[in-house]
Amino acid sequence: MSDFYPYVMSYSVSAFEFAAAVIATIHYKKYVNSSEAYFLHFLWVTFFVDSILGPLIGIYNPGNTWLYYGYTGMSFLFYYWWYYSILTEKLYKKIILTISAIFIILYVLNGINIEHHKYSFIIGASFVLIFAGFHLHQLFNSNYTLIIKHKLSFWITTALVLFNIGMIPFILLSKYFNVWAHNSVFGIILLFLNMVLYGCYIIGFIWTKKKYNHF
Repeated sequence: MSDFYPYVMSYSVSAFEFAAAVIATIHYKKYVNSSEAYFLHFLWVTFFVDSILGPLIGIYNPGNTWLYYGYTGMSFLFYYWWYYSILTEKLYKKIILTISAIFIILYVLNGINIEHHKYSFIIGASFVLIFAGFHLHQLFNSNYTLIIKHKLSFWITTALVLFNIGMIPFILLSKYFNVWAHNSVFGIILLFLNMVLYGCYIIGFIWTKKKYNHF
């Protein structure tokens, strides 16, 4: 039974990724003129890497950690770029550029040692939370406050905040537990965090309205 557990968890996460990508495709016209339009491509790339490319490479090369490490780094840079594109304060933009440069340097240096990968994620996730705070501050001080549930960027930010707040302690505790193998408790936590992440994405794609997505 335990031999099938990792596969069940992996397929469950893939199902959430696929569902979010499909819903994003169906509602694409509502946010095509905004920076969120690139999330459609991002979600499909995520599904492709996690569910197709990763397992395929793993068949011939079990040591394919480099693929996921590289993808994770690119994911964080994508989020940084997205926040840079939607934030209007020049100070926020300068901070994002500076932090992005720092992140790239640290990520490359940590990539040399596989034991440091967890710290790369924690650093990247922490930066996402900072930028998310900038965005929420901008939203709640704008004309979108009363219709915020129809703003796609709000749901994406909510998803990233909830996911990363949960993932940071999850990764920190991984040094004490075998998170990635057959630990059912941590597997359920990871599945739940992904459900929250992609669930928020799906709600955002469904609830958003075209007139509120133009930057």
